[in-house]
Amino acid sequence: MINRRTIDRLTIATLAIAASLPFMAVSPAQAAPVDCAAQVQSIEASAAGVDAKAAAKALRTARIAAKICEEGNAHEAAKKFKLAQSQLGAPVQLAERR
Repeated sequence: MINRRTIDRLTIATLAIAASLPFMAVSPAQAAPVDCAAQVQSIEASAAGVDAKAAAKALRTARIAAKICEEGNAHEAAKKFKLAQSQLGAPVQLAERR
């Protein structure tokens, strides 16, 4: 037979797990990995057909992003790569919200 103390412990454990789930879902550790070399090459290829001033600005931002990525901060590097793409006037593809 299950006594009342066991039920209370199970309830508390269940509530603790349920309360922590939203924080686990929005963790930046779950972000998609960034391939720095591929991103830089993509921006360099896109910069070939754009205004020289915009291309220089985007390439400078891409080099900064590559250095940030080498230091291990892929999340910030992804933001900089996205900025570089927008500086070129390229459409930025965003993830779908569900």
